[in-house]
This record gives sequence, C-alpha cells and structure tokens, in this order.
Amino acid sequence: MSQGSTQSAKSVSPRGPHLKGRFPDGTTGDFPLGDLTTLGRHPSNTLRLVDREVSKEHATIERMGRDFILRDLGSSNGTFVNGRRVAELRLRDGDEISLGTSKLVFHSGEAVPAAPPVPGPSSGPGRAAPRVTVVAQSHSIPAFLAQMDQQVPQNFRPAEQIQELATLKREYEKLRIAYEFHRQVSQQGKQADLFEQILAVAFQLLAADHGVILKPGTDGQFTPVAVKHRQGSQPNVMVSDTVLQKVAETKKGVLTADAIIDERFSSSESIVAQGIRSAMAVPLLSKGQVEAVLFLDSRQQTNAFSEKDLTILSGIAAQAAIALENAALGEQIQAEAITRAELSRFLSRAVAEAVIRGETEDLRQSRLAEVTCLFADIRGFTTLSENESPQEVVSMLNEFFTLMAGVVFRHEGNLDKFIGDCVMAVWGPPLVHPDDPARALRAALEMQDAVEVLNGSRMAAGKRPIEVGIGVNTGQAVVGYMGSTERHEFTAIGDTVNTASRLCGLARGGEVVANQSTVQKAGIGFEVEPMPVTQVKGKERGVQAYRVLGLEITNSQR
Repeated sequence: MSQGSTQSAKSVSPRGPHLKGRFPDGTTGDFPLGDLTTLGRHPSNTLRLVDREVSKEHATIERMGRDFILRDLGSSNGTFVNGRRVAELRLRDGDEISLGTSKLVFHSGEAVPAAPPVPGPSSGPGRAAPRVTVVAQSHSIPAFLAQMDQQVPQNFRPAEQIQELATLKREYEKLRIAYEFHRQVSQQGKQADLFEQILAVAFQLLAADHGVILKPGTDGQFTPVAVKHRQGSQPNVMVSDTVLQKVAETKKGVLTADAIIDERFSSSESIVAQGIRSAMAVPLLSKGQVEAVLFLDSRQQTNAFSEKDLTILSGIAAQAAIALENAALGEQIQAEAITRAELSRFLSRAVAEAVIRGETEDLRQSRLAEVTCLFADIRGFTTLSENESPQEVVSMLNEFFTLMAGVVFRHEGNLDKFIGDCVMAVWGPPLVHPDDPARALRAALEMQDAVEVLNGSRMAAGKRPIEVGIGVNTGQAVVGYMGSTERHEFTAIGDTVNTASRLCGLARGGEVVANQSTVQKAGIGFEVEPMPVTQVKGKERGVQAYRVLGLEITNSQR
C-alpha cells in the first residue's frame, strides 16, 4: 500500500477508535488510534503517508480522556477537516481529515461515544445519548427568511403612554418572557445548569422539536453544551454551520428554512435532504461578544416558526445573556476568593491583589530596590526532630510557621519562603513603606513573643520548648518574579539577603540581631546594644551588628 503505514499502524478491522483511509491509488485501510498517533511522510511516524504534499511531521492525534484531539504541526500545506483548515480540533465521529491528497475518516468506535451525553428531560437509563452534528457548508442549503437585532431588555413604559393594543401585547410579551425566565432560571448559579434551563424555557414558550446551545471555540468551531428534544426519541440533531457562522458574524438572530443534505453524498452528486425544516438561531451576547448560540428547529413544517417566534427567542436570549453574565461573575468572584486565600498564605495583601487583578507585569520586571530581609530559624532543630515523632515535628512546624506568617502579615511584609525550619520574610516592593526597617524589627520582636506563647503550650503538654534566632538586614537587592516557566515566586536575592541569613546564624535562641544599616534606618524607639565587629562568610569586611533587646520605654510609659 503506497499510502499506508510502513510500521506500527497496520490495517485492522474497524473496532475501537480508528481512522479509515482512502488514498489516491485506490487503496483503503483502517488504522487504530492509540494515546498518540503521528501522521507524516517520515518513516518514524505511526501512520506514514507517502505523499509529496504531506510534511515529514505533519500532524498528531492525541487521546485526551474519551476525546481525540487533532493538531497540525505547522505543515506546509495544512490539515483540513471537512474542508476547513484547522490548527487544533476535537474530532467528532465521521469527520473527514485531508492531508495532501490522502483522506482519513475518524471513527470513534465502541470505546469513545460519538458525543457526550447531555443531561435533559429526554435523557435516561436505556436511552441513546443525544448527538449533535454541525454540518459543513457544502451539506447545508439555508434560506434566510428573517433577521433580527439582539434585543436589549428595556424598562416598561407607564400605562398612560400605551395607546394601542398591539403595543400593549408587545409589552406584555416582554414581561411574560422575563417572568418565565427568571422564575425558572434565576436560581441557577452555574453556566452548565443555566444552559439546561434556558432550553426548558424556550421549549415552554415555543413549539420546537429540538434545541441546542453551542459555544464557539478559538478555532471558530462550535461545540454543543446542552441539547433538548420535544419527544422521547433522540435523533442526531443536524445544525448548519452556515447558520451558526451567520449569527456569529452579524450578532443577529436569524429565521431560516434549512435543507440538510445527506452526509453520504456531496452537493454535486445529489441533493438528498433530511427534510426542509424551520430553524431559528440567536446569539447570547456578553459585552458585545457571542458567548453562545441558541438554536431551535421544527421538522413538522417549513413555516413552523414566524418572525414573532424569532422575537420571543431573541427576548429569551437577551434574558439568558444577563443570567450568564451573572453566573460568570459569581464563578469569577468565587475563584478570586479561593485564589486570594491561597496567595495570601504567602504574599502580602498588596502582592496578592496585584496578582488577582492581573497586574503581574511590573512584578516580573526584576529591579534593584532597597529591602529589609528577615530570617527566623529554630535552634537545635536536628536534636529536636530526633527526639520527637515525625507527626509531632510536622505539627510543631506548622504551628510555628502559622504564628510567624501571621506576624509578618500584620506588619505588611511578604512571606518569601519556608526553608526547612527557617522563615524568610521581606519588606519592600511592591508595597514599600518609609518605615520598613522599623516594621521588620517590630515584627522580629513580636515573633519572639509568639515563640514564648508557643513554648508555654508545649511545656504544658510535656514537650521541650523551642528557641528561635532572628537576623535582620537592610540594603539593596534584586527583587521580582524568579524561577522556571512552570513555577516561580516573587523574591529578593543579593548580598543583603545573604547577610541577613548570616546575622540569623549569629543570633542565639531568643535573640534578634540586626545590621547597623537596619538599626540606623529604623530610627528611635528600639533598645539595642552593639556586638563585636564580626567577620561573616562572604564579606571581606567585618559586620557591625546589634542585638535588638526590645522597644524603648518612653517616660510616658514608665
């Protein structure tokens, strides 16, 4: 077979997910799909296509759960599905893939349903899952009978301003739609539930046989998210891509008489229609963008729907768009609350809020800035961990870290990281205070007070107390987001940070040791005593450090 695979993709019987190939030399074959199938001209591909118009590495088909995703690998001549060039697409049963002059039809087989079941009144045990097929333009002949701008909900006019019965009926119809919609839909908080209720209201107000809500993807393809049928039977609902694209482009509702040509024939061979039916499609707009398309059809008669029905459906869509916006806003608020809670465990409020607002570009711009860095380390942790069970050690660390983090945040610092049994915190960008050195020193003293409280509960439980040494330093450091593309953090690096760590090493249990720069910039209000000039690792000159004994007591406090 000149067009078939030369290696692992041998022709098989059509069982399970597979491709059915049809090649220019008249040969055909069936090829199974695994977790990853590569297609191209090179012999290393899973399915080799000996075709000059096919690139060496042309495309892949990857299994994602129960779906199969087709991806073009930047091929010269492109990858086409049902006549449309695509970069990435979730395949549906029966999709025809064209690579050069080779044709491959995707069959989902028994392992993958043709379409996921969509919950609804017509779904139930022992019944087939509803299917939706978006029919390509070559298989659809829609006649557009009417077009209508998307309605915007308006305030109702006072009774004295209504003079004509027709106007009164229109106002009543708007009120009826709004009432019925809100009565059934207003309690739904998730978009998935809203889609089901939107169809339920549409079926209640209109004589539709089938209804579908479809969402547009980034590739322009529409994916069904909800399906409903009037009767218990569940045929394959055929939706014209021409109609969907018309609604998406014009952002207007349309009324059509639509003939769907049998998929087994091309339009040039025969026009075998699956019934000329009435259909309506309206956009669900959010901030001027098409969030979804609501499609209804009736196969009873060509003129089953009228312009009045289109008006009603447009009214439903207008109310639905508001409900979807509210649901999306509610989901966003909930997601932001979760994100804020997670970020606040490590970042100050200012950094967390900046991340939530998407204002991270400034944070990514690493820059040189003045910071005050604090390290707090448990003394004798190795001995302590050897004498207690792992569960007790972890419990103690969690309690210690919780207390330290609370102190840092109360003084509006950033909890940089936990390093073993050590805590690193930084005062400085993105939220800079003129008294950051003083804030850091007050936080260090409060940390020692918190450790004493923790030790009180430990000794009451018959456990050994812990001792913590703290080092603080102020100076220039590089700050910003750092790390890999998969994981990064907002941190500070440089000699200032290293010196703070060395000062922490000098501090005995219960002590706070700060560099001269921190003490000077913190100003009055602290009781300190100088330490001997000490040579620390990484510094050519000795470091003048101070023990911070506590806050100064003023005369008014004596």
